[in-house]
Amino acid sequence: MAISPETVEEVIRVANVYDVISQYINLEKTGSNYRALCPFHPEKTPSFMVSPQKNIFKCFGCGKSGNAVKFVMEYEGISFPEAIVKIAQQYNIPVKYTKEDENKDLLGLYNVVKKVASFYKEQLKKSEKAKKYLKEREINYSTVDFFEIGYSPENSNILLEYCKKEGISEEDLKKTGIISIYENGQIVDKFRGRVIFPIKDHRGRTVAFGGRSIEESKTPKYLNSPETPIYSKSKVLYGYYEARDILREKKEVIIVEGYFDLLSLYQIGIKNVVATLGTALTEKHAELLKKFVNRAYLMFDSDKAGKNAVIRASKVLLSKEIEVYYIPLEKKDPDELSKEGRKTVEMVINSSKDFLLYLLDRIKETTDLKKEKKLIDLYLEILSYVPDKYVQGVYLKKLSEEIGIPIQFLEVKERKNPVEKEEKNVLESKLFYPEKIILKTLIFEKDKLLSMFEDFDKIEGSEYFLYLVNLIINNQLSEGELEEIKSFEVPVDTKAALEALKNLHKKWIKTQIELSALFNKTDENILSLIIKNNKEDVIADDDA
Repeated sequence: MAISPETVEEVIRVANVYDVISQYINLEKTGSNYRALCPFHPEKTPSFMVSPQKNIFKCFGCGKSGNAVKFVMEYEGISFPEAIVKIAQQYNIPVKYTKEDENKDLLGLYNVVKKVASFYKEQLKKSEKAKKYLKEREINYSTVDFFEIGYSPENSNILLEYCKKEGISEEDLKKTGIISIYENGQIVDKFRGRVIFPIKDHRGRTVAFGGRSIEESKTPKYLNSPETPIYSKSKVLYGYYEARDILREKKEVIIVEGYFDLLSLYQIGIKNVVATLGTALTEKHAELLKKFVNRAYLMFDSDKAGKNAVIRASKVLLSKEIEVYYIPLEKKDPDELSKEGRKTVEMVINSSKDFLLYLLDRIKETTDLKKEKKLIDLYLEILSYVPDKYVQGVYLKKLSEEIGIPIQFLEVKERKNPVEKEEKNVLESKLFYPEKIILKTLIFEKDKLLSMFEDFDKIEGSEYFLYLVNLIINNQLSEGELEEIKSFEVPVDTKAALEALKNLHKKWIKTQIELSALFNKTDENILSLIIKNNKEDVIADDDA
């Protein structure tokens, strides 16, 4: 489903950088421009500048700069096409696609789930039994409201009558996994008699539901939506959308397994938490988290299934260079632990340990040779998912020193760990001739070109070009995009591509100088103050 070039061009032309950015952070006027504390790196003195006249932003602390689309991409942690759609909605710009019929069908399904979520939310207000259940689970009103928790009544006809009034077809209800149709023609709401947890994707769209039975005798206790055209459980984490701002701020995430685990932690003030949805943590989940965090704390159940989930999750997270800390819970789940208060939970989190070092302690504690061998093999297997060879070496040396086995007898096997690729929207946008040479050469001579040029994050170019460069470098190009680039009628020429990249880098440097001059002209003292104060911040941090 590719966004049309006309839509892309209109969004970039219309989107005002001040209007867009001011929705996310507070901007302070300085001359004809605006400034703020940068949302992309910690600082005490504002070095983030916005120029409505030039329609650009620039941070003189971390170097990030660009237009409104680039800001939304960076801040929201979303792709270029997703940022285009988000801004288009803000400006009421119709988003056109190259496959219009397919898009209309999907938009219709999103709308169906949104309306049903509203229905469930209203039904909770009418059900004393459901409200009593949530009260017994100690989930307060503000949490219910924030996560838009609802209730599905036992009588499925109530939902069906509502959908009929809203013009929602039975076919769409079936496509979204909300109803089941039996052979005798009976139609039932799959979630009837359950407390409902709306599941949102990373863009905040409700795409599915989770349900918890109120009656303990009813099985299964938890029921999740099946895979649908708008929902894939391998790509969605419960609570991720709601937690994005705090994840960005803390750079750390706590991963739990259940809805109530997350809700209980959230309402005692621990809000950088997400939950898996009845599935193992996947590479797509890790890619979502990597946009905002550097460290993950695994707070899973202490049973065998929970421990296996920890091992699986650690491999996936470490492969994405996310530090993994393990929080072993003895005879309690996160929901029960939360009932003891925030201080207790924070103490447990702070006492957690790097998962590999936790395993090392287990190895040192065991006196059973077979069990020791099994744990060493597990340690080495998990270590094989760490892409950084230096980091591997540090952990390997630590293992050797602690167990007394020479390092040459400890082998970390090479692992080809392909990243699951998520299809991206292909934009039918015009590319300049040098950009086409760079892209095609990157496809065929990637390693060679990467060894010759390192500043791919410091080049100017069309939005579509920069979007494709990023996909190629991170091995995320779809088959369609790959074939499109291969079909370009330009040569594969490393020398020409390198020269073009150097020119785009010079163009980027020129832009940075112009930006500095632009903001300096507005307030001749501001840049010197930024530099002076940032130095003072560094000194103060060092003293601390």
